[in-house]
Amino acid sequence: MGGMKRYWTFLGILMLLVSIAPFARSAGSNKKKEVFTIRVHGEASPEDGEKFATPVILLNGRKTTLSIMPLLNEHDIKSVYPFKTQDGSGGAYLRLDAHGANLLSLYSIEKKGRGSVLAVMVNGRQVTDLVVDAPVRDGIFAIPSGLTMAEEAHLVNAFPIMGQENAPAQKKKKEPFSPVNIMLPPKASDLQGASQANPPVQ
Repeated sequence: MGGMKRYWTFLGILMLLVSIAPFARSAGSNKKKEVFTIRVHGEASPEDGEKFATPVILLNGRKTTLSIMPLLNEHDIKSVYPFKTQDGSGGAYLRLDAHGANLLSLYSIEKKGRGSVLAVMVNGRQVTDLVVDAPVRDGIFAIPSGLTMAEEAHLVNAFPIMGQENAPAQKKKKEPFSPVNIMLPPKASDLQGASQANPPVQ
């Protein structure tokens, strides 16, 4: 019961940040619209070449290559469920649409047990690396930790809350699909600059 109370307190703070956002945007109306991206990149083979893969260092220090084209992006998300983690950062469950759920299911079935990693990037920042250790068939992608309060607020502002998808106020949130910068690769400098983040989740 206490955990549910903490969640609603946390969600209340997020909603406060969301309500303040329009005023902040209007104050800086001369600036470009703020972009919020979520990209999930799978590991690639070094033989794929630089047009399709980029070398990176994961958060645990392991060197690998990531596919330039993300497996999932923010346009695959239907709804979200943010939560607070023990380390003080934020996490979120992302409910994917049919397209994203199918991609995640196929990828997780193919890669399970091989030690393959999915690198989660939020606005170009590597948040966490997830080890693919089991098939994911329910269409729910979990970011276990590493999100900032501002990033959580962006999620709540952009997508419906899971379980409330049909509420009128929630339906208005998601913006129409706009394929802008979906194919941008992660930068090696972004990936290497997050030494304080979490190691891969087993």
